[in-house]
Amino acid sequence: MIQPGNSTFRGPCRTWKQLYECAILELNPTILRERIAIARTAILDRAEDVLTGPPNDEHRALNDALRTLRLLEEVAAQENTAA
Repeated sequence: MIQPGNSTFRGPCRTWKQLYECAILELNPTILRERIAIARTAILDRAEDVLTGPPNDEHRALNDALRTLRLLEEVAAQENTAA
């Protein structure tokens, strides 16, 4: 499994935002699923911390990121089926 900070990541991917960006910018379909999973885990971990407070910009950004990752995963799955 690809880990944050691994040399296969372009630059440092440690925060949920960086992991999310690495996932949505990944062009290699072999690596894409793992990047999505890693980003989703980081987002959900951060969401646990944020959800205890009132809704804020980061809360909305986390929700948007999760929706985008879900769509990206669906598109990748369709492309794999078509190939």
